[in-house]
Amino acid sequence: MFMLYAMFGLVVFTYVFLLVNFIWRLKAVKSRAVHIKFFRRLDTQDAPEHILLGTRHLANLFELPVLFYVVGVLAVCLQLESPLMIAFAWLYVGCRVVHAIIHTTYNNVVHRMLIFQLGSFILLIIWLLLVAAYSKGVA
Repeated sequence: MFMLYAMFGLVVFTYVFLLVNFIWRLKAVKSRAVHIKFFRRLDTQDAPEHILLGTRHLANLFELPVLFYVVGVLAVCLQLESPLMIAFAWLYVGCRVVHAIIHTTYNNVVHRMLIFQLGSFILLIIWLLLVAAYSKGVA
C-alpha cells in the first residue's frame, strides 16, 4: 500500500510541473515571446529555451515513469511491497524531481544524464525486487 504513496508523489509532481509549464507558456504568449500559433505544431525555431525545455520535460514525465507506475501497481496488487522497494520508489521520485530541476534550469547535460541514469538504475532495482519477491512466493 505504501508504494501507492510514492506513485501518487510522482503524479502530484507531474501535475505541478504541468501547471508550471502552463504558466510559462501563458507568460510567453502574453509577453509576445511566442505567438499562440507556436503551440499548434511546437515549431522550435523561434521559441524561448525555457518553453522548449518545459515541453520536452513534460513529455519525459510520460515516458520512463510509465514503467514506474506499472511496477508500483503490480507490487500493490500482488501485495509484494517491501520497505526496500518503497525506499527505492521514493528515491526514484526524487531523481525525477532533480532531473526536472536540472533540465529546466541550468540544463547541464552531464548532470542531467547522471541523474537520469541513476533514476533508471533505481527503477531497474525496483523491478528486480518485485520479480524476486514474486518468484520467492511462487516457488
